[in-house]
Amino acid sequence: MSTEETQILIVEDEAIIAQDIALTLKNAGYSVAGIAHNAEKAIEILNTTPPALAILDIQINGNINGLMLASIIKDQYKLPFIFLTSFTDEETLEKVKDLKAAGYIIKPFDARELAVNVELAIERYKSEKSEITELPKTGDNYFFVKRESELIKVQTNEILFAQAFDNYCYLITPNQKYLIPHTLKSVEEKLTSQNFLRAHRSYLINLAAVQVIGEDYVEIESQRIPVSRQAKPELLQRISLL
Repeated sequence: MSTEETQILIVEDEAIIAQDIALTLKNAGYSVAGIAHNAEKAIEILNTTPPALAILDIQINGNINGLMLASIIKDQYKLPFIFLTSFTDEETLEKVKDLKAAGYIIKPFDARELAVNVELAIERYKSEKSEITELPKTGDNYFFVKRESELIKVQTNEILFAQAFDNYCYLITPNQKYLIPHTLKSVEEKLTSQNFLRAHRSYLINLAAVQVIGEDYVEIESQRIPVSRQAKPELLQRISLL
């Protein structure tokens, strides 16, 4: 999911910790937009190298602390941020809740925990900017998926499968993977007239895309997808056998 094009801003006034965070991010496949030891430098980076996400310490050098900087990032730059801090008191936690941080990690941090929080925060942010809408008078043949400032046309017969992701859903096509702010159930309801089957509680598959059927799975584009015991009879009923 992560790539070198996905840049992260690090705001941390302890140089050793900042370098440790940067190394962790690079090992996870991200690049670093910059390291700032105070809010002024962070804002400079935000203006010159806009990141996908900011990792903020709460206690930083200067008159603007991490909480105040988070408010600026939220209101002016509309970007997600994660706090990485040693503060755990109730007053701080309440302020963090008000700011709606995408994550809150306690020092010393675990590298895997940090990487997972960053990826989830970025995906959640993308999903909040996305929505799937059905076009009127289309005969359910395609949808528009909103991605940032664009509307992407997705033909329903090009959807290989849909996968549940918490309260969201991935739509998988041969060339793209879209995260949309809808449950798998709501997507299933939109595709009831199409050649789709709820093969598993977490998967909705396009029967026309199935290439291999196993005892408890199907393969689509070389990806193995589980098939529940309850769905197997309907699957066999709806396919054509020679």
